[in-house]
Amino acid sequence: MRFVLVCEGQSDAGLVPHIQQMIIENSDEAEVQGEHWCHGSLLESKIRGGLKAADDMVDLLFVHRDANNAGADARRREIGLAVAETLNAPRFVAVIPVRMTEAWLLLDETAIRNVVGNPSGRTPLDLPTSHEAERRSDPKRILADALLAASETTGRRRKRIQRDFARFRRQLLVNLPIGGPLEQLPSWARFRDDTLDAIGA
Repeated sequence: MRFVLVCEGQSDAGLVPHIQQMIIENSDEAEVQGEHWCHGSLLESKIRGGLKAADDMVDLLFVHRDANNAGADARRREIGLAVAETLNAPRFVAVIPVRMTEAWLLLDETAIRNVVGNPSGRTPLDLPTSHEAERRSDPKRILADALLAASETTGRRRKRIQRDFARFRRQLLVNLPIGGPLEQLPSWARFRDDTLDAIGA
């Protein structure tokens, strides 16, 4: 099986191995290949670009859009319309974190401390619980603040942590622990269930 993940940004490519794992664990597919695509401005052009880059040899299409203030239902309709405008589009799964992908990264305090190189830090990170994560208005800011607090740095080292936010975010996404608190987030559960439906699991 081959799939393409159409991303909002390059760091969202960290979802590719999780999609691969999900498909392998819940299907009879012996080999699963995943690619990502984030070039273009309009959603329709991104979808066409991702399929073209894969030579249209795609079994499943994943389209990522943060809900932000539009809401998950509006994003799902937006994705559905964009896919419908694409000739010969394969089956698709909408990937819609609420409000942003960063909400999925706020549930593992140990991972946040590890990614900034300070696993034994003790500074409180003030992270939301799994019931609060999707209700916070700015999870990106919460994550950025948590990374700084976890680093326990000052001066130039602190500025380096701020500058490397995108790299830390991508690493956290790659290392996202499947299961546990993550399964309690409605947006993740919807993504998981829609993926299983798409592969007939």
